Parts: sequence; structure tokens; C-alpha cells
Amino acid sequence: MAGFKRPQHSLIALGVVLTGALSSVGCSSSSTSPTATDATEPSPSSTVAEATSDDVSTTSLDPTTTTVEVTTTTVVVDDTEERLTAVIDDFLASTQAPGVTMTVLRPSVDGTDTIEAVNLARGVREAASDNEVATSDYFRWASITKPMTSVVVLQLVEEGLIDLDATVSTYLGEGWASGYELDGVDYGDAVTIRQILDHTDGFAEFAFDLGFYVLASTRLDTPFEPEEVIDWAVEQGPLYEPGTAYGYNTVGHIVAGLVIEEVTGNPAHIELRNRLFDPADASEIYLPPKESPPEQTINGYVQGDLKLALDFIPGFAVYIAEATVGAFYDISVIPQEVLRSAGWTGGGIEAQAEDLARVFRQQFTGALTDDMLTAFTTPSEFSNYGLGINVGEVDGYTVYSHGGGTPGFRSHAMYMPELDVTIAVSANLIQIEPDIGTLASDIATVIVDNL
Repeated sequence: MAGFKRPQHSLIALGVVLTGALSSVGCSSSSTSPTATDATEPSPSSTVAEATSDDVSTTSLDPTTTTVEVTTTTVVVDDTEERLTAVIDDFLASTQAPGVTMTVLRPSVDGTDTIEAVNLARGVREAASDNEVATSDYFRWASITKPMTSVVVLQLVEEGLIDLDATVSTYLGEGWASGYELDGVDYGDAVTIRQILDHTDGFAEFAFDLGFYVLASTRLDTPFEPEEVIDWAVEQGPLYEPGTAYGYNTVGHIVAGLVIEEVTGNPAHIELRNRLFDPADASEIYLPPKESPPEQTINGYVQGDLKLALDFIPGFAVYIAEATVGAFYDISVIPQEVLRSAGWTGGGIEAQAEDLARVFRQQFTGALTDDMLTAFTTPSEFSNYGLGINVGEVDGYTVYSHGGGTPGFRSHAMYMPELDVTIAVSANLIQIEPDIGTLASDIATVIVDNL
């Protein structure tokens, strides 16, 4: 494949302080800790449903209820939902986030061989209204897309179509990243598949770059093609020699999406659906821009340093008056094409919380062979990050997790293999303090206490 055509981009430097304001935005591997202001009093929406381990599909019946294929077993009532509600309400009060959606998948408390879904939605969909968040609402999950893309790549490795230690050029053609130079050395044809999955490829993170935001603001109604984002990163050059350090970025997983398409001959969103979404019985999860939920995601908000940064981006200026809601900017008032396309296979997923959780669990319970699961969850020598997943611990238990951030949303998902517990949680505000990972850990503590 010939090298990508690179348009000349004029990037504008607006200062170290404002660039730092973007460091918790975009698609992040873990949850960091920005700042907070005020929002609206939360209100409830919740369900508890039970399903068999092999059939955990969910169908939304109304704005405040989700159900699962029900077995004849009666759910044993405990205080999990009450405690989770209190934890989420405390989080909303301390962060002033408008709303939160959450799903926990856990072994049924009645001792049967089933997986139970606990769904909660608290707060409001719009900061200036009393329109309650529902468990059937769609949120943007950003970088929680990355492990999904990695899992599909690892399936293709198992099938012999991809070699983890082969160069990307093996699949995209020599010269695909021509000009990816550091100190006079072009590393474009040296980057490997393993490096794009474990963030040792040296690519810059566009979501942390004000120049990229300025570029995006000039074309908000024009979707980014994956090649355009890759061209931007190649133009920046490597941050270090590929394979010698860790540097979190979204570009590598966008490259992975193109590799998936090249070796399968199918669009990436089709491969994710066939290989991961459908086996998890998850229908309400989508990878834009080639597919979309039946309803738009709820309104998303920014505040703090990120809000300040937007004040300096010329293309956003015409939207400021409409976007201003108290201390927040409502990012939903701008055209959404750029926001829904830039992250793609590195950060584009839009979904209901329960189906996001189902897919996240599927990654560890049926999507991979033992060898590929080990590869997926083994960190590199440079970080606690494997081939698309963070490896850590909560309350003494192993946790595989990934955070996600994009303008308007901050999310976190985790799987605890010893307990077969999955947690997916998202708020429609970024930046927030304490960050969403803290809420996920608090949710995990409640679940562990009640097992």
C-alpha cells in the first residue's frame, strides 16, 4: 500500500499550561484527576436483572428500565443497589457531574450459575434540566474501545493472519508511515504490531495536542478519516525510538483498525461486531462513524482547564454563547462529526452501559484462547499496560481495566477475574475530581463486600 497523502497542517502552539489541560481528555488508559465545579441534584433510575452465563443479552423497554433474558430463578434481595446508589450520589455531589450511568455484572447472589446485571442511572441528561439519566441512554466510552480492538487483533494472530512481532508495513505496505523520523532516522517501517497495541510505538497523542484541536475546530462537520489522524502523528515524529519506552496514545489503535481491515477485507466495525459484540449478546454498542446508535448520546459537558482551553480555539468561538451552561460548556451544541470520528478503533465506542459491560467481560471469558489472553494481560517492561489493557489491583484482587475520556464524557471499565465481576461506569462531564476511576473502585468495594 502506498504511503498516505499528508496535507500540510499549520499547528498553533498556545502554551504549556493549556496543553496540559488536555492531558485528561481524549482516550486515556487510566483515570486521572482534574477539577470540578457545580451541577444539578441527582435523581434515580435503576434495575437489577438476572441472566444465564451463556445468554446475557439486554433489551431496553423504556427510558428507565433494562431487562435481560430472565431465568426462573428469583433474585435474592440484598443491599447492593442501595449502597451503590449512595456511592454514586456521593460522587455526583463531590464532582458536580450532571449524571452517571453504571452496570455491574456479577455472579447471582442466589448461588445459581447465572450472571446478574445491576444497572443504575443517577442524575440528569442535561445540566440545566431535570431530564433524568436512564439506563437505556447512550454514552461515549472513548478509549475503552482500545482493548476491544486489541482483542480482535489477537484473534487474528491466533488465526495466523497477523504476527504480533511483524512490522505494520507487513500489512499496510512499506512507506505507510514514511517520514516518521527522529534524529534523522525514519522509523516508519520499523514499528511493529505489538508496539501499536502496548503504546511503545512513539506516537504522539492527538487528544493532548492543542494544535490538533485547532485543526479539528476548522472542520467540525467533516469526519476525520483514519489516515488523516495517522498522517498528523507521523508528521509530529516519534517521541522516542519505537520499542524503547511507553507513551500512551490513540494513534496506534487507529493503525490497528486499518490492519484489521486489510487482513480481513471487512470494515473494522463489522469485525468488532461479528467477533466480539454479537458473541457477548450486546446489540446496543456501536463504532462510529460507519454505524450509530438509534438515538444520540446524552449531552456531554466540559469544565475547568479544558473549558479554558476551548476559549483559545478559534473554531469554537461561535458556539460559546450557546454552549455556556453555568460553569460548563455543553459540547453537544457543536457539530459532532469530528468528535465521533477521530478516535475510531482507538476511542469511538458509543453504547448503553450494560452492553459495554457485556463486551468488556467477553474479552476475558470467551473471546481469546489462553495463550492470547496471557499475551493480552501481560504488561510490557515499561508500564503496567499489556496489549490494550491496564493490569492492577483493587481490594487485593486482580483488576483488568481501561479508562476513557473524550470531550463531554469520562468513563471506566474493569474486570475482576477471580470474582467474575465486571464494572462499567461513565459520567457526562470532563474534567472531574475525584476522577471516574475512584468511583469504579468504590463500586468494586461494594460488590466485593456483598459477594
